[in-house]
Amino acid sequence: MSSPFREALEVFRIRNYRLFWFGGLISNIGRWFQTVAVPIVVFDLTGSAAWVGLAGFAQIMPMALMGPWGGAIADRYQRRKVLLATQLLQALPAVGMAALWFSGVRSAAAFIAMSVFVGVSAGLNLPAWQAIVADLVPREQMLSGITLNSAQFNASRMVGPALGGAAVAWWGPGVAFLVNAFSYGAVLTGLALMRFETRPALLAAPMRPVRDFIAAARYAFAQRGIRTALLAVTMIGFFGMSMQMLSVTVATDVFDQGERGFGYLLSFVGLGAVLSSPFIAGAATRYKRSQIQSFAFLLYAAGTLVIAFSPVFAVTLVGGFMMGSAHLTSASTLNTAIQLQVDEAVRAKVLAVYITMMTATNPLGQLLLGRLIDATDPRFAYAVAGGMFITIGILLTIGGRLTGLDGEFGEYEPSAAAEVHPSTPAPPKSYRA
Repeated sequence: MSSPFREALEVFRIRNYRLFWFGGLISNIGRWFQTVAVPIVVFDLTGSAAWVGLAGFAQIMPMALMGPWGGAIADRYQRRKVLLATQLLQALPAVGMAALWFSGVRSAAAFIAMSVFVGVSAGLNLPAWQAIVADLVPREQMLSGITLNSAQFNASRMVGPALGGAAVAWWGPGVAFLVNAFSYGAVLTGLALMRFETRPALLAAPMRPVRDFIAAARYAFAQRGIRTALLAVTMIGFFGMSMQMLSVTVATDVFDQGERGFGYLLSFVGLGAVLSSPFIAGAATRYKRSQIQSFAFLLYAAGTLVIAFSPVFAVTLVGGFMMGSAHLTSASTLNTAIQLQVDEAVRAKVLAVYITMMTATNPLGQLLLGRLIDATDPRFAYAVAGGMFITIGILLTIGGRLTGLDGEFGEYEPSAAAEVHPSTPAPPKSYRA
């Protein structure tokens, strides 16, 4: 086994990290069952791509809006207890959707309402999910911990969509919702088995979520490196994550591959992230974070341009593989930069700002780029996204802004960050299942 692989996998020697990683993997595989089932149910009930887009928007926007509350709670209370509560909370809408389906409810509005609940519970969960692992990973293994944690989500994307689609086809959406509900047992078990001393709850100061969120945003944008990371993740959320989900238009409208082709594309995005993760994890000792992020922008540009000009669907899968590798590289690098530069007192709140900027720009990107696809075609939209990644990468590199990612001056406690879930697919009007 090569040196990068050995360096990356060293983090699995840590018992608490293993419990967290494998529990999250099983839970995320189950979550893909629901992620696949919801748009299928909504589209089958309405025959409208606009309703499918609304379902995705209904989930992702509450997730972004709950950022201030999630960050405040994660900094105020013991994060392990917060996660136990929020993971249980996330299981409730899965149970609710299963109950709706098995009781014969066939209202798209009812399932979209449940999607709002999914977004709210996820928004409360994500800051604590990212911040709790500050007790798990030592400083020298920071990039490895973050990279492999992101790889965990992408590993679930390799198998989750395919298994979820098969479950819906064979047994119906109700079973898919139940699988997701039961999958939360894995991460709850992992949290219960962890052995470490969490910091005491901070109950003295009053909790002011919105005011604290604004203060955290001011703090974050006053720090050069964190500001650069936030600006970069905004571009990735708008162009990168949006184009991943809008790849359904390439599979269906360009190559006539249907739902199966879309599943393959998502799987290759996950495959690219998983296979590249050991190399990215070992890159911290060889390259500066600014150099790694510059490479990530170029790789994202290459992946989108490959899809834009691919002559056959197999080449499109290569483009998806490259986008997955680029996304993991960016997520790992930007999270590492923030974690090494932020003070512990505002860690979860700043992570909430990070999550909000990524999750809010994703549905906006889907809406606007989806309209661009409607007005032109998928290839043109992917070419535009590729050109934007090249432009952004060049401007940030030449202007010296990316060098801010290389600093390490925050009040440090080791941590890793979780991958943020993209919204459900929001295909344009021309999409047909």
